[in-house]
Formats: sequence, C-alpha cells, structure tokens
Amino acid sequence: MQQSHSGRMKKTWMVVACGLAAILTIVSGCEMDSFMDSSAVGRFERTPTILPILNQLDVIDEPQLQPAGLSDVQPEDLVPEVREYVIGPGDLLTVTVFELIQENVEAVQTRRVNNLGQIRLPVIGTVVAAGKSPTELEDEIIDVLQRKDVLHDPTVSVVVQEPRQNTYSIVGEPRYGGTAFGTFSIIKDDFRLMDAIALSQGIPGNIKTIYVYRQVALYKQSSPAAEGAGAGAEAPPAPPSAAETEKATKELIDDLLAGVDQGPPPAATEPSVETQPAPEMIQSTLDQPSAEGGAWVNVGGKWVQAPAAQQAPSVEPGPGVEAAIAVPAVEDEAPAAEEPSNRPLLTQRIIQIPYDKLIAGDMRFNVVIRPGDIIRVPPPALGNVYVEGQIARPGTYGLPGDGDLTLKNLVAAAGGLGALAIPERVDLIRRIDKDREAWVRINLRAIYSGTQPDLFLKPNDQVIFGTNFFAFPLQVVRSGFRASYGFGFILDRNFGNDVFGAPPGSP
Repeated sequence: MQQSHSGRMKKTWMVVACGLAAILTIVSGCEMDSFMDSSAVGRFERTPTILPILNQLDVIDEPQLQPAGLSDVQPEDLVPEVREYVIGPGDLLTVTVFELIQENVEAVQTRRVNNLGQIRLPVIGTVVAAGKSPTELEDEIIDVLQRKDVLHDPTVSVVVQEPRQNTYSIVGEPRYGGTAFGTFSIIKDDFRLMDAIALSQGIPGNIKTIYVYRQVALYKQSSPAAEGAGAGAEAPPAPPSAAETEKATKELIDDLLAGVDQGPPPAATEPSVETQPAPEMIQSTLDQPSAEGGAWVNVGGKWVQAPAAQQAPSVEPGPGVEAAIAVPAVEDEAPAAEEPSNRPLLTQRIIQIPYDKLIAGDMRFNVVIRPGDIIRVPPPALGNVYVEGQIARPGTYGLPGDGDLTLKNLVAAAGGLGALAIPERVDLIRRIDKDREAWVRINLRAIYSGTQPDLFLKPNDQVIFGTNFFAFPLQVVRSGFRASYGFGFILDRNFGNDVFGAPPGSP
C-alpha cells in the first residue's frame, strides 16, 4: 500500500515538474519580463543606450508649428552695428541755424517729422528728413540755404530730441509671468537680448524658446567704407536710368520688327503666319531665349523670349508681332528724385533663441537687438492629456509645459499598466486640425526596451491602452499560482487526500 502511495506521489511530482518546465519554456520563448505577465515592460540591459524623443509624429500630417524664415543664431547677430541715427517719422528734431532771422542770433526751430518724412522750416521751406542722419540733414539744409542765396556760409545744427526709430517690442500672452510687454527704446549700440529681458522685468523660467522677428534687406547698398575696402574691388553696376531703358527698348522693338512684312493695313484681310516668315538672322538669334528671362513675344508665328534688361514696352502689336505679356509703357517724363523702387526690399527672418541655455549663462545666444526687432515670448504648451483603457489610474492629466511629458512619463504618473494591458496595443489620438484627428498605433514595449524612441505628448492627446484575447486567461493562470505550504497549482494539502493520503490521526 505504501509502495502504491509512493508511486502516485512520484507521478504527481513528475506532472508538476513537466508543467513548470513547459511554463518556463513558454515564458522564455515569449521574452516576457515577468512570470507570464504580458503587461511587464522594461529594457533591463547592462549596456546603456541613447535615443531621441520625438516631438512630431512622422506618420501623420501634423501641422508645421515652425514659421517660415526660422533660423538659428548666426555670428553676425552677435556683432553690434555702430552707425549714426537715421531719422524717421515721429521723431522730434531741433534745428538751429545761426543768423537765419537776425544777425548774431541763432534761430532755433523744433519740429516733428510728419508721416511723409518731412519737416517745414521758416525761410528754408519743406525738407525731407526721413531716411537721413542728422549730419546728412544738416548738409541738406546748408545746400538749400546756399541755393536760395539766403546765407553764404551757414552754420546748421540738427539734434534729435525724441528718437522713435531705435525701438524694439516684446509681445506675448498678457499678464503672463509678470513680463512687461510693450515697446521699449534701444539705449545703446551694444544692446543685447539680456538687456531687453531685464527692461521687460524678466521672462518665466519654464519658457524654453523665444523668438526674435527681424526684417532684413535683401541686398545692402554699398557704403564708402566698403567701396574702398579692396584695391581691385569693383563697385556693382548702377541700375539703368529711365532714358537708357527707353532707348534700349526702342532699339529692341526696331530689331524685332526689322525685315518683318507688316502686310496690308488692318482693314484688309489679315494674312496667315506662313506668309510672314521672319528673316533667318533674326530667327536664329531669337530661337535661344535669354537665361535671365524677359518678355515673351510672337515673331513670325513662334514665341521667343527677349532679354530681361530690355523688356518690350506696351505697344500696339502689328500683324506679325503679338505681345505675350503686358509691360507698362515708359513715360516721357523723368521720374521723381525718390522712387519707391530705389528703396531696399525687405524680408522677414525669425531667430530662434534657446532661452533655457541663455539664462543658464550661454552668451552665444545673447544676440544684439536691432531697431524694429520684435521679441516674442510664447506661452508654454499647457493643456490636458486623456488616458483610458488598461492603466492603473485612467483619467485626465495636465501637461506641465512644452516638451515636458513623454509617453513613458505618463505611464509612470498613471500608476503603470494594468494587469490585462498589452504594451504592443496602445493607440494615440492626436488632434491635427480644428476638425481633424489622427489615430496612431504605438508599440510601448519597443519604447521601453529601447528599440524605438519615446515621444512628447501634446495638449488634447488621448492615449488608449488596449488588451487582447489571451490577456485574461494568462491572468487567471497567474492567479492560480499562490504560496500555500510551498508553491502549489490549485492544490491544497488540506483537501488533497487522494495525493497526500489521510491526515495523521484521521479515522
């Protein structure tokens, strides 16, 4: 009887050992980090690794938050420009002319530059002050006095009492962080970003990036210093005058019409293009359009391109020539002294400043503030992230700031994954427009194992932690293993009389 009982015991333990071996094989084959727990995640490797954190999902069409013209700090942004002040509208000027009204007495006039950039002075008349330095305005007034034969050798002084051109602005959320937004004056040539921040009463420390909006000229006019910089340097050619342009245009039209049969007058029947071929010499020249690109005209039934420097004006096309585009006619009158086309073309540049590095003492980002700069202080990306599914604490979580909450941080803040969670089944719902949202499948296990990068969460993101069909049976099996008199599989010694035999002392 004892031998039969011992045989049953051996058979039972063999079954238990085989079951444990099968379970260990399954666990090792599935690379689970815990005993049949599919929700356990982690890398748990001895070799360190570095991975980026994504700020934008490449698989969906997220709107570009960066504006056009965005650039980093350039070396020239750190060099101050020392130059004389340039007068503009709104400036208050004091003009002093010695002996203008009375002998041995200075005539002092205080004038504010109007919106047209002009000031009006007695005896002198109207003078254009905008765009000139005080020295240049003094020379202009001296020239007017001498030309009108008012004074032979005048003494003129121009002083800017209220300069309104050397200003910059700081914009942002009103009453945010105690920053004083508004327009401020640039008090020196070497006026830098830290000086501007100090005048605005500081910027909150949770701001990571600020932007400097700056308008720059597409080209710079040559200065006397630049002209004499090199002995062999040649000055750029001056643009052609209106008379030269008109002369060249007429010559081009004459060349195009030379040798072309004009045909009968317009009242007669208009001949076909084949009866009016252009001469071979003109045709061979016009068959090769200029690389610079000019106006397109039809000569002898074929479209050709005129040189850009000699575009044809608007003329009455003959039967053999038809204008492709309308070009303004050149007027006979001479242009005014100040043409809008002579003004430099401006474009926008946005300088991206890492404020967290600047405030930490990295002076490579302490750029010089130029007149007209606009410093934008963006608010942090505050908002909510919504969590549901197989997570310990589903609900709503607030974003602490821009780029401060990742998906792994959210899992940790929510108490970890639930018992039925499958890390490979995580859905991220991101709003990409006012009325559009995108669904993206995230492999959280790959993120925790270090094979895929983590990602920053944005306001209104919704994360759903999913499960699958086998998660619940695995949880039931895990719950079946418990510690009672050793590790047993749904087997309690108090009720296993058929295996362990009757307890001692039992009848």
